[in-house]
Amino acid sequence: MLPHLAYALGALGLTLPGQAFGTYLAFYYLDHLGLAAGAFALARLVFSVWDAVNDPLFGYLSDRTRTPWGRRRPWLFLGLPFLLLAFYLTFSVPEAFRQGAALFWYCLGVILFFETFAALTWVNHAALFPELFRGEGARARANAWRQAFYFVGLAVSIALTPLAYTALGFSGMALLYGALGGLLVLLFLLSVREDPEARRPEPLPLLPAFRHTLLNRAFWVYSLAALFFFFAVGLFAAAMPFYAKYALGLGPEATALLFGAVLLAALPSVFLWARLAGALGPKRAWLWALGLLALGAFLLLFPQSLAQALPVGVVVGAGFGGVLVLGDVLLAEVIDRDARATGRRREGVYYSVYGFINRLSGPLQAGAFALLTPLFGYVSGESPGPNPEAAFRFLMGVLPCLAALLALALGRRFPYGARG
Repeated sequence: MLPHLAYALGALGLTLPGQAFGTYLAFYYLDHLGLAAGAFALARLVFSVWDAVNDPLFGYLSDRTRTPWGRRRPWLFLGLPFLLLAFYLTFSVPEAFRQGAALFWYCLGVILFFETFAALTWVNHAALFPELFRGEGARARANAWRQAFYFVGLAVSIALTPLAYTALGFSGMALLYGALGGLLVLLFLLSVREDPEARRPEPLPLLPAFRHTLLNRAFWVYSLAALFFFFAVGLFAAAMPFYAKYALGLGPEATALLFGAVLLAALPSVFLWARLAGALGPKRAWLWALGLLALGAFLLLFPQSLAQALPVGVVVGAGFGGVLVLGDVLLAEVIDRDARATGRRREGVYYSVYGFINRLSGPLQAGAFALLTPLFGYVSGESPGPNPEAAFRFLMGVLPCLAALLALALGRRFPYGARG
């Protein structure tokens, strides 16, 4: 199998459980089970702190791993079964834990379990990208395929999930997505081989490895821009079921259509953005994509019906696709320049610190949900307050628009990625 197709299948397999978790976790625990918004925000905060701590640890260990099978693949084989078990347990709360404090502690425990192995698998999958594909053109093409498969995964795990849990229940949905995702990741792992040259140099000790990364200005500029981007799209995903229910007055089927509009626009856009990267340079094309995302977020303040919301979803999807395709190309350039300076390829440390920074979007999202109670009176699905429509227009439109504009302002300072 061609490397870019195998790598894309791995992304698809990890996306199925990962995005269903990220998108429907809040809806399942808040609206379906009745966990209070404040308790959920606290659980997500603890989750995000642990996520931030374990990413650098896993990345450093991955860079230092030396086995006949490579540096990354052994960790992926190890983490996959635990990831799938944690996903199932998250959406299969036993009756004994569905009330009061027991629900909070169960939620906290399973999401920490899930996060541990999600971080382990995603860090190692991402670290393979700069090693498997060299040069801006090859990376833009490979990442276009990767993101196309990623959007297929989003379409299944997000847009079709309301239909899946309506037919199978949440636990049945988790079993289905876990089985499909696990098979795809195994196919990816059996189809790729790592570059043996990448593991020949002696790894840097702990402190120098992180010092080189943390003193890299270009890396910080890119990562902070990405933080605000992931905060914006995380809010889009987490707030979409609420937005459809309270702002548009729609049910789960319409939520699937709205997600579908975003993803169907994003899917073909990835190949267009890959071509634009050659014409404009990856940095300029990336900035255009961020601007389009900000525009789409602003427009989400106004729809009153599904027909009005669907075209806005297309705008959001096109911007989303561009940022995902081009961002990885820019980060890979940062890693290549570091490898020339240090004589060592350290994708694991870079992607883990990058993941650490991006995981801070989790506390930001938790804070955004926590704002709903003092600002709008929303507590949970059982106590939505006097104006839940305004609450979720704010969450879907105002905050993501501001975050995308901050990412755009930071992105203009990124020093690499000009045309040629």
